[in-house]
Amino acid sequence: MKTLLVALNSKYIHSSLAVWYLKASCGPLCGDVKVMEFTINDQPDAVLASIYREHPDNVAFSCYIWNFGMVTKIAQNLKKVCPEIKIILGGPEVSFDPGKIMEQYFFIDYIVTGEGEIVLNELLSGISEGQAVEPYIDGLWWRNEASVVSGKKAKLIEELDSIPSPYTDEMIHALGNRIVYFESSRGCPFSCAYCISSTFEGVRYFSMERVKKDLKKLVKSGVRQVKFVDRTFNCNKIRAKEIFKTIIENYKDINFHFEAAADLFDEEMLEILRAAEPGLIQFEIGIQSTNLKTLEAVTRKTSLEKVFNYIRRIREMGNIHIHLDLIAGLPYEDFESFGKSFDEVYTLSPHQLQLGFLKMLKGSRVRNESDLFGYQYRLDPPYEVLCSQFLSYEEMLQLKGIEELVDRYYNSGKFIETFQYVMELFYQRPFDFFLAFSKVWEQINQAVAGRDLYTLLLEFVRNRFPKEEADFIGELLKFDYLCSDNTNNLPRGLNRIEIPGFREKCFAFLKEEENIKRYLNGYLGLPSKQIIKTVHFEVFHFDVTGRASASSSKEKGIVVLFDYKKKDKVTGRYPYYKVEMDLVR
Repeated sequence: MKTLLVALNSKYIHSSLAVWYLKASCGPLCGDVKVMEFTINDQPDAVLASIYREHPDNVAFSCYIWNFGMVTKIAQNLKKVCPEIKIILGGPEVSFDPGKIMEQYFFIDYIVTGEGEIVLNELLSGISEGQAVEPYIDGLWWRNEASVVSGKKAKLIEELDSIPSPYTDEMIHALGNRIVYFESSRGCPFSCAYCISSTFEGVRYFSMERVKKDLKKLVKSGVRQVKFVDRTFNCNKIRAKEIFKTIIENYKDINFHFEAAADLFDEEMLEILRAAEPGLIQFEIGIQSTNLKTLEAVTRKTSLEKVFNYIRRIREMGNIHIHLDLIAGLPYEDFESFGKSFDEVYTLSPHQLQLGFLKMLKGSRVRNESDLFGYQYRLDPPYEVLCSQFLSYEEMLQLKGIEELVDRYYNSGKFIETFQYVMELFYQRPFDFFLAFSKVWEQINQAVAGRDLYTLLLEFVRNRFPKEEADFIGELLKFDYLCSDNTNNLPRGLNRIEIPGFREKCFAFLKEEENIKRYLNGYLGLPSKQIIKTVHFEVFHFDVTGRASASSSKEKGIVVLFDYKKKDKVTGRYPYYKVEMDLVR
């Protein structure tokens, strides 16, 4: 008997942890079990053909909100060409209304609800031996001749170490250069109304011995990023500190991503994190809203004072990437209130700010109580809110425009100096800037390339600010571009100051050993012709490195040296130096 475990990931860079857990848990009676990973960007017909050519007896799909539509299309056509194949679905998207799903989709033979490691093993073992084991398997739904039938409610696996490790040599080989997902616990201590984690009580942990062993194997294999999927990684402070110490003391040239609650940090934890090399650790922290009534309505228990304090302090350490989340559409959060939440979170200067939209996930309390707040939402995955008594559809569309600009501009990390100046001088509220810019953006009816982002922002500035200010912002844009891009090919609208004999002056600068010692110590002993290949000199009208302003008097020329040998691991920007160079002679 042959079974395929199929994952349709949202992007190629992502991998599926679930299917590898299932494969590792399948015993010898399950027969030949093979994992196949695709993405939702693959052609459904191509995925169908790949599955068909394997000639499986059973095909099990891992179902989430982002892939369920594609799963059902492929599974339905697979049943048409191979009626004898057993179709098995599992995952969060089918765990909360399995009976309804099986009645709607006739081609589904089984649905595994909850944690599937034990359930799938028992099901495949029974099928392989020709035994009718369905009534004896907790958490399984199946189809008999008359109707859809369910067994007992799915049970949680109490001893997580009893689950075989998914990180086999086969899995690691299949990963390639993709992100690897990792869990040191299951469950969440909180009960946020919009999250399906609230439907499970308590938190269960893998042993520290198991966690350290699996981490060591993954790092040794050469993976570049390990993303912990623990819902609130630092809810157990003692465990979190021990894992942080293990990572900081033993690993480098790799990135570990954690979802954390900012108000659960403490002084000892900050001291531990301070020792991490830049880029080793990054945190994703869900603030969601700063409206206290909203947070109370969704049972989001948090101390905003602590949240803001710890985020600022971690941000100031400079060695850890901070990703903050907001959710638009929550109860009692109208357009003005969301703008206030946006502004307050923006002032924390996260490296990334994700503006998400409320999704009415199956099993969540906010979905079950959607009528209380007049929610209208999409009936198909991902069940995103369209409007409510707090936000109109028109306002949702405006927030969608802001979301795109935040992602394209702010989250790129390429406009840091420009945005800081514009926000400080012209917009008391960052939300107002993005709202005004979004109204211009929505008039663009074509795809915008990365280089054109600079040109569009410059045009926006020139249409709203005095010429002198716009000229200064243009110089800041040029500076931001050269801090992020080493092509030396300026976008349209950013002007280069031409200085006669400038290239010769740059060579002369690089020939001076004192200059190399002062600015480019890593290049000592190299000839200037070799150094010039990985550095760049640019002339500016203003001192863009010194927080100057348009009101400052223009100088004949400020020379900035950019070192393109190595990027900052946290910000993704190249180092730069203001250098002394005589441009007159």
